[in-house]
Amino acid sequence: MARFRPFKGIRFAGEAAGDMDAAVAPPYDVISAEQRDALYDAGRWNVTRLILNRDGHAEAGRLFREWTEQGNVATDADDSFYLYSQEFEVEGRLLRRTGVIGALALEPFSRAVVLPHERTFSHHKKDRLELTTEVRANLSPIFGLYSNPDFKPEPPSGWDSPADIDVEHQGVRHRMWVVTDQEAAESVQAALAGRQVYIADGHHRYATALNYYAQLNDGADPPSADDAPGDSEQPDAHVMAFLATFEDPGMVILPTHRELVSSGGADHGRFEESLSSGFELQRFERTPDGRGELLAALEQAGAAVNAFGVALKDLDHYLLVSRPAVAEAGSPLAALDVSALHGAVLAEALQAAGGSGPPEITYTVDAASLLDRVDAGELEGGFLLNATRSEQIADVCLAGELMPEKSTYFYPKLLTGLVFHSLEAMSGEQRRRANG
Repeated sequence: MARFRPFKGIRFAGEAAGDMDAAVAPPYDVISAEQRDALYDAGRWNVTRLILNRDGHAEAGRLFREWTEQGNVATDADDSFYLYSQEFEVEGRLLRRTGVIGALALEPFSRAVVLPHERTFSHHKKDRLELTTEVRANLSPIFGLYSNPDFKPEPPSGWDSPADIDVEHQGVRHRMWVVTDQEAAESVQAALAGRQVYIADGHHRYATALNYYAQLNDGADPPSADDAPGDSEQPDAHVMAFLATFEDPGMVILPTHRELVSSGGADHGRFEESLSSGFELQRFERTPDGRGELLAALEQAGAAVNAFGVALKDLDHYLLVSRPAVAEAGSPLAALDVSALHGAVLAEALQAAGGSGPPEITYTVDAASLLDRVDAGELEGGFLLNATRSEQIADVCLAGELMPEKSTYFYPKLLTGLVFHSLEAMSGEQRRRANG
């Protein structure tokens, strides 16, 4: 089962540590070009200069080494776990999600120890591998889930104790405590004993870690024995990971809606007609009140029903499209809303309405913005979904199936820049110096 280990993290130090608010950033894949420019301007140490360097990955690698030589990033002296909490508000509720950052031993998916739930994009994996090769470090943690309702991590001295890092970013308070206590470390590892890890976020980064190991080790799989080398001896056989429990009360999954950039010429009236042959349709006025009624009806749809909202530029109304969830033996994937959307709607119904080829879609978690853009004629259409539930993710993983890309959005995103994980093994002399 999963092997999770403390490691000597690399963290901002010196001048760079004096303004962590200006150093951190969201994960690379949710940063737009405009946001990257703003983060660059936030400060000379902003981690975007590493994860999305304007001048390419080679410059990111050079910069990371320069920061190390100048003492603006430094390696912690002790093997540590990093307790990480995020406090945020959703629908008027103040929530806290808590997990632990450590070094997760790499496991090929075939071993069913670490399990994916979404498909990935090949160009992202290629891009991240090129970056990893240059910086020789994990800059952002993957986000993994496991089931253990009895494990509730907290700071050794309580929640009122000062955190080693305490920053507020985009309305979320992020706190991180460096945990070196042996007893606390053993409790973290015991919580993972016998458990499988489900990748919630960071599929491309995990796949990149596997590819990086294979690149360095003639295509071999990482070692799987319990007594395999630890992180300090073989860091490339590990990946930095934030692990939290499914049962954490702050585990929030938001839906990722689909923006229809192009339907390939499908006629919107025919599309509505083709939908009516396989789904029940409810129509709502294309007014602010009608929009609210659509969103409320979508939220109220039961778990046994596939349902999604539809807005199309050439229709004068919104649609709620629904049908009983279609279950197939051994395939929990088939019953998901996102499967019905990508299959019966985006493939079949659009094709029947004259769409040529796969539709061009982009993604957003902001339903109001999507509808605004459709109403303004900036998008050809949009499809609103309910969030995939955590138990559905687990069922899909265990069945060995993969959801379409961007099927889930775990909120809030983990910050990048709190801690890094070196992929270069420390020499005996380096270990002695790090240990004092």
